[in-house]
Amino acid sequence: MHFRTIGILGVGHIGGSFLKAFRGLKEVPRLVVGDTEEETLRVIRENDWADEVFNPLESAPEQVFAHCDLVLFAMPPAAVSQILPRFSGSGIPLLSDVASVKGPVLEAAKGLGNFIGGHPMAGTEGVGIGAANPLLFRNAAFILCEPEDCRVRPEIRDAYHALLKEIGFRLFEMDARTHDHRLALISHLPHVASFALAELAAMEKDDLLKDLIGGGFRDTTRIAASAPKLWTEILRASPALPEVLDAYIRRLQQFRALLSEDRPSTELFELLHTAESYRRQIPEGLHRVPHAASDEISRSSLPT
Repeated sequence: MHFRTIGILGVGHIGGSFLKAFRGLKEVPRLVVGDTEEETLRVIRENDWADEVFNPLESAPEQVFAHCDLVLFAMPPAAVSQILPRFSGSGIPLLSDVASVKGPVLEAAKGLGNFIGGHPMAGTEGVGIGAANPLLFRNAAFILCEPEDCRVRPEIRDAYHALLKEIGFRLFEMDARTHDHRLALISHLPHVASFALAELAAMEKDDLLKDLIGGGFRDTTRIAASAPKLWTEILRASPALPEVLDAYIRRLQQFRALLSEDRPSTELFELLHTAESYRRQIPEGLHRVPHAASDEISRSSLPT
């Protein structure tokens, strides 16, 4: 089977990329999208990217989406958690989301039965529908987190997996706690570090700095150009971030101690060598994994 009608609530950078990717499918579903930004809705209408658009402040999403086969919530974690209870008892076969924190979202989804949590490991510092890219998900990871009370029919689940693969994703499955720990380390903490470094430079109030900046600072702070409002919500919602941030601070303190003249340079070298070796093992860009290797869903959890 395939999804005949897909609803998307929130069509910024990520939601808009899903919209454009779905629009490019061989069998194009009917697309119903909602967003609170009237300018976003205008752009979608003018480009004929959706079959129906609405403002959720004016029309109830649970009613507009009532005839959808799949509804995707492309909003920050708190917003997803807040709206999910409104879909209790809906006849929609599948609800899913793209929030980068899963624990609170799955807690809010308890009792629904038709929800599968999701998180695409893709995105740029771009903001809004103008930054949406239908090729954004090519060979990117998509993490699936199913609630314990999930009652989605097997054929619906399989159709969702097939849809995600069709727009380019490699699928991974894990529990919410594992997801939130891993994302705190590889996504939320890097944003904190990037924001902190850019803010530190800004506090110097040295206008010449911007003219001196090279690739290292640019690469390290690229994601500091991300939307502050969105990342305020994500960072505040990330349950594992404080623990991971504490570990990072301890690592920085270790770096600081190794700069002392009475410490052998070999200690600093070994730390840098370990980091360098790990970084070189990370596959780059679209060469990460041949897409033909994505037929199976990788399942894993944190080591016990």
